[in-house]
Amino acid sequence: MNERGFTLVELMVVLVIFALLAAAGVGLLRSSVNTQEAVGSKLADLAASERLRLLLASDLTQAVDRPSRDASGAKRPAFVGTVGELQFVRAGWTGQDGTPALQRVGWQVQGGALVRSASGVVDGGRPVSPAPLLKDVARASFRFRAPTGEWREGWSPAPTEPPLPAAVELQVQRAGEPPLRIVLALPPSEAPQAIVPNQGPPA
Repeated sequence: MNERGFTLVELMVVLVIFALLAAAGVGLLRSSVNTQEAVGSKLADLAASERLRLLLASDLTQAVDRPSRDASGAKRPAFVGTVGELQFVRAGWTGQDGTPALQRVGWQVQGGALVRSASGVVDGGRPVSPAPLLKDVARASFRFRAPTGEWREGWSPAPTEPPLPAAVELQVQRAGEPPLRIVLALPPSEAPQAIVPNQGPPA
């Protein structure tokens, strides 16, 4: 029976093959981990965008024509909108005692994040610390659709217009991401009635 061991050259070849296989395995594992991280990050972004959409829809679709007062007692319109900020009153909120209540909410960009603030005290209440909803925001802007159909950069209705816009558009641009556009319709609101002076009884 012919028995012989491995030569040094054969051992070196085997070690090289094992090293190549190990390197390929490590590379494959690293690629798999990177892919999982990228997919996880993308799913987290999609989930954050969907939460943003749902919360904004919940706020705007329950907006009400309810003017209020700020902490100094100054009057505030029911709905105030600019390119960079929203302030309005919404229904559909439950107070601390469990009864239906109103809530004043605000949306704006702070420190590179789209944030929402809220106060359960409509008149004179100060908003609580804003909650970030979407981070890494490079730019966010609002537009407002008038009942006549045109889009405006701000909402300050004329005396003959309803206090609430017909719809609100939000556009968000994040670094390295496609633009996010959300358009939501608001409940219809009545325009103020013109006051006709009393002419007195006919002569």
